[in-house]
Amino acid sequence: MTENAAAIILVQDVFWQMGEALMFQHTNPWELDEALMDWGYLMGPCEAQDLVGLEKVLARSPERPIPILHRMVSEGRMGKGGGVGYYRYPGGGGAVIDPLIEDLILEEAWFGKMTRSELPDAALVQRMNAALTPVCANLLDEGMTPAALLALLGVAIHYPMDRGLGSIGMA
Repeated sequence: MTENAAAIILVQDVFWQMGEALMFQHTNPWELDEALMDWGYLMGPCEAQDLVGLEKVLARSPERPIPILHRMVSEGRMGKGGGVGYYRYPGGGGAVIDPLIEDLILEEAWFGKMTRSELPDAALVQRMNAALTPVCANLLDEGMTPAALLALLGVAIHYPMDRGLGSIGMA
């Protein structure tokens, strides 16, 4: 695995796990994706994971503190390739909201004795971006240039490159 590929996986894992935490506590997949896309991301994290394949996402980092992805995969929600993940993909087409995933998330939160509360879109975006700060700081400390980091974020998580690094706490 190349150094760049390892950095992409690291960024994705941190970002996607923050998304799981936000869904567990505050939101659902389509609201999270919509908030990020309205802010400028080219694709939301839930749809992106569906395209990668949820079993592959889980296999990369199986020690997850939030039970959502484990349950989804155990129930056969593998992402677009399997026809259903965070979204449904009827006939292999585009993503369609699946209210059953909202039920799954609410049920897991209930089992976990989590009291959920809504967050405004701006707060969802801020928390997702803030999750990137430590990993991006480490990549810069290891010698990655700001331009290379920005390009990596664009590839890894569909980050809007015109936003620069300031939105994730990097000057």
